[in-house]
Amino acid sequence: MKNMKLFKHFAMGLLLTGSLFGTGCSSDYMDTVPTESVSVTTAAESLDNLYLALNGIHRKMVSQDLSNQGMGGEPGFIIGREAMGDDMTWDTQTWHQGYLTWEFPPNATSKYNAGIWETYYKFILNANQILELLDENFADSQEELAKQIKGECLVIRAWCHFNLVQYYAWPYRNGQDNSQAGVPYRTSSETTAMARNTVEEVYTKIHADLDEALTLLAGIVPNDVNHYSEASAYGMKARVLLTQQRYAEAAEAAVNAINQAQEIFGCSIMTQSQLMNGFYEIATSTNEAMYAALTQSDQTVYFYSFYAYMSWNFNSSSIRTGIKCISQSTYDLMSPTDLRRQWWDPTGEAEVPATSYNQRVYQNRKFTARSTADAVGQFAFMRISEMYLIAAEAYARSGQDAKAKEYFAALMNERDPEYKDSGNTGDALAEEIMNSRRIELWGEGFRWFDLKRLGLPNDRTGSNFNQTFCGFLHKDPDAVGWIFEIPKKETDFNPEMVKNY
Repeated sequence: MKNMKLFKHFAMGLLLTGSLFGTGCSSDYMDTVPTESVSVTTAAESLDNLYLALNGIHRKMVSQDLSNQGMGGEPGFIIGREAMGDDMTWDTQTWHQGYLTWEFPPNATSKYNAGIWETYYKFILNANQILELLDENFADSQEELAKQIKGECLVIRAWCHFNLVQYYAWPYRNGQDNSQAGVPYRTSSETTAMARNTVEEVYTKIHADLDEALTLLAGIVPNDVNHYSEASAYGMKARVLLTQQRYAEAAEAAVNAINQAQEIFGCSIMTQSQLMNGFYEIATSTNEAMYAALTQSDQTVYFYSFYAYMSWNFNSSSIRTGIKCISQSTYDLMSPTDLRRQWWDPTGEAEVPATSYNQRVYQNRKFTARSTADAVGQFAFMRISEMYLIAAEAYARSGQDAKAKEYFAALMNERDPEYKDSGNTGDALAEEIMNSRRIELWGEGFRWFDLKRLGLPNDRTGSNFNQTFCGFLHKDPDAVGWIFEIPKKETDFNPEMVKNY
């Protein structure tokens, strides 16, 4: 097993300043929720202060810490994952183009690679530091707040490692040897050298964290969907099990997530009349959100915002010259009566001349900015509709067609007023559900991970991708680029770490 060190330029600088997510403590941090900076000394004084530190992690989910424009925390990574798949395209605008072309994944010196590694480990180290402060100062506390803080930190740690192992390792294959090199699973805030865990070990540790979190969060109702809950912990469990092809267990976890989301937050599938809400107020104008960033208007992230790149109406060069479009072949998966067709304009605002690669542009209308001058908006990291799709797919792949159809119909009845059971069963039913998943979750960061977990090629042929701009039209499942190289700043500490596999 090879050793690895975390980037000293971020990890050590973060922790040795004596603060959580910052180099100091703002004088008015107590009045700011969520906060970005709480000193370690102050955080240790009370559970309320540790809760403020936890808020800082949630706030940083949509931060502009990286110097890379367009990479505003997790929403920026989501745009990159969408670009690497086969459902989203655009032309001309070069922001995120290196993901579209797969230039960034094998480039160990790219800041668009290193930024992903850096950010997730920053979240992990801060969650670990909160857990340590909790253990040092409130180990015997039976207060609900202590359980909530610990449970949420464990979910954060599990989620970060889950994303890291999907980026930087070959995928998990159920029933096979999964001893390929994964990522270090860090359970301490120390930044000393640590060996890479195998992929199998990483998933085992993810489940251990999630299972403990579920016990701690049981019965706790958070203040809002800006915090993890029992529902979103079950949702995370469902995602992990689905990725491992443990389908019966994934279905059970997804159903638990649905039931808890309904009970805790009153969540329900977005209705037909809510489809064009624009998503920027998804947590307040619909009941979809299970976990979301509730960014306030005065917490602008300028040109790091998701809606500055993924909306259709914000006045930025990224959108003026490169509105994100759905793949024509993906668009064509919808029935003529599927209301989600409203999420895309088949022709754009004006007729687009046909070219050798493009008959229609299918411009995005799913994501709408608050205004042409305001890109600040809410962002749902987990929606209840996703849980219905996980339950449906997992039931179908585990031979439980009747249950699969029950959960799939619950979603489709709100998406297509003329939806009827297709009569599909088994693999054909799973494929039908996957097609709807591509439509429903377009732009939300799942497709590239889905292709990896299912061992499918990235196939952009026969659609509206401009090969000159997007770089390629087909990648086999074993092609270079499916896993990100460990960043060079990491491997410089150990030359043997240069190769990722």
